[in-house]
Amino acid sequence: MAIDLSAPRTQELRLPLGLAWISAVPARLVLTGIVGASFLARFLGALAHATPLYFPDEYIYASISRSLAEHGRPLIRTAPAHFPALLEPLVAAPFWLFHDPALAYRLTQAENALVMSLAAIPMYLLSRRIGLGKGLALVAAALTVASPNLFFVSFVLADPLAYPLVLTTLYAAVCALSRPTRGAQVAFVVLTALTALTRIQYALLPIVFVAGAIAVERGSIRRALGSFRLTWGIFVAPLGALIALGPSRVLGYYNSVVDLHVQPGSIVHWIATDSMLLVYCAGWVLVPGALIGFAYTLGRPRSREEAAFGGVTAGLLLILFAETSMYASNGSPRFQERYFMALLPLVLPWFALYWKRGLPARLVTCLLAVGLLAVSARVPLAPYSVSDNKQDSPFLLGVFRLEHAIGAANGSLAIAVCAALLSALAVGIAWRPRLAVLALALTLITAVAASAGSFSFDRQVANTVRHAYLPADARWIDHTGLRHVLLIQTPATPHARAHEQLFWNRSLDDVLFFDPATPIDAFGNRRVRAAADGRLVSGGKTVRAPLAISNYAVQTRLRGVVRVARGTDYELWRPTGTPRLALFVGGLYADRWLASSGHLTVWAAQGKHVRGGLQLRLSLPAGAERTLLQLRAPGYKRTIAVLPSRTQSLVVPVEGGRSWTLRFWTNRPGYLTDGRTISVRAAMPVFTPVR
Repeated sequence: MAIDLSAPRTQELRLPLGLAWISAVPARLVLTGIVGASFLARFLGALAHATPLYFPDEYIYASISRSLAEHGRPLIRTAPAHFPALLEPLVAAPFWLFHDPALAYRLTQAENALVMSLAAIPMYLLSRRIGLGKGLALVAAALTVASPNLFFVSFVLADPLAYPLVLTTLYAAVCALSRPTRGAQVAFVVLTALTALTRIQYALLPIVFVAGAIAVERGSIRRALGSFRLTWGIFVAPLGALIALGPSRVLGYYNSVVDLHVQPGSIVHWIATDSMLLVYCAGWVLVPGALIGFAYTLGRPRSREEAAFGGVTAGLLLILFAETSMYASNGSPRFQERYFMALLPLVLPWFALYWKRGLPARLVTCLLAVGLLAVSARVPLAPYSVSDNKQDSPFLLGVFRLEHAIGAANGSLAIAVCAALLSALAVGIAWRPRLAVLALALTLITAVAASAGSFSFDRQVANTVRHAYLPADARWIDHTGLRHVLLIQTPATPHARAHEQLFWNRSLDDVLFFDPATPIDAFGNRRVRAAADGRLVSGGKTVRAPLAISNYAVQTRLRGVVRVARGTDYELWRPTGTPRLALFVGGLYADRWLASSGHLTVWAAQGKHVRGGLQLRLSLPAGAERTLLQLRAPGYKRTIAVLPSRTQSLVVPVEGGRSWTLRFWTNRPGYLTDGRTISVRAAMPVFTPVR
């Protein structure tokens, strides 16, 4: 059967009578209402977000903002931050002039709510530029701020600022391509630079302009080069700098991208996966028509504006899919919805252009809708919303919240039924154009529902992290009055626990990593070790500063210090002399479970030898299995059988040089519900020296 691809009559999508008043109200007033309502709702939602939790990113942006405010240069702790995406820290830097992390945090959230809500304006202008009526353009603006991606308002990230900037840049690109005046081209170049300085992923936006220029000039490279000479001339300069300096020096913190490996099979897999998930994120029902509208505008544009919009969208698709598929295939295997946030608002304008053309290619539209339904039935969403797979996707967070509320099976069934009904509606629109109004309403409702689900999930997680990682007073270190405190990161401590302390407490100057602790970020890796006499040594120098020592899965006893305060899994110590370790137990949790393996070291208080007895009290709760614990030390070897509901005490003889180490392990570990691997329970060991 031959499919008629000719352009049918033009028609306008009329709003229902209940919303007809919108056409009589000045667009500026309606836009102001949309932006204001969005700002208020999103900021109030952000206030429920108790603490940062997207690490290390939130810590990096906050630290750079604070250093810009306090020192006038970008620093992370004491290290220079070779960080190219500096626009967001620059904008947020004034908030840190008050020297109050809590106030700076809330002001940053308010800024995020405002700038993301302002994204409605460039979306409205873009829709009008490509020929949509005022009503549809306002619906596009409303859908832009109803997107679940405004979830990122709550976070200290660059994404909120990048969202309106990239949409404004796309609008500027369409303007410059359709009417290539000098001012329009310069505006696009400036906005491209600002957007790239916000998120480095948008450094490839010139490719968007190249694709748009080729589309506008109908494939003529010669005319594309001639019509936009100013833009090409300006873009040559940064390209030359990139070649001269090398990608590693220009990209700084992001220089690892030059080491990414091209894996064709994995890239194709992730392009297909991302495409399917984007259909869900876009609300499903508009996608078949939007794809037809996109194809028509690329193949048979009715104006330079349409051609520019088609080319710009094609270029944006190219760079976003290239970046996300490369990223996912090189060690980050999850859906990166935050990378695609600028693409989702474009779906409605594409659908509107399809509708304006009189709903062409009806059979193709139906085939697309049925094909999408078949894919959804074959590849359910559930596997993508488990574990960490959902952390970069507000939509998947909303899906997970739904599955948690009504059960995973019921949630998957509900989503499948919705996909089937929306596919049927997409087919119906091809023959009953008035159903498009229902489709728009359902798309808006879906976006709001996904936003509500992601907000609910985020609030729960943020509250959990707040209570698990921080004491009631998040600024507990600052409020002791100590300054220039060093945080000592012990080997088993999760990185996020250190980031939380660093974010809230300005008196923490730096982090020292007690071997074999791993770095918490790319900004500094100062090691600290215990000398033979128990002194803490870093860089060949004895540490004499106040110390915040992590006691997550470790327990310590020190000399030459006094404990000032205790946080969640951290203790704050003030020196009264030279800080020295007296006892270190690696593998003992705060709830007194021993890890499946670990060690214990005792240091002599004075003199050159450590002698005495180490008392151990071991036990197991009722219902546990008998466990054999192996103990090994110089000249000492023993296997202890620990039985349930019994406490066993033993004294291990200690004799050695300045320090002595006992190692323990079990060959048959147990597992707790929180994922920890354990052996037996133990009280804090007590060392009694013998003189």
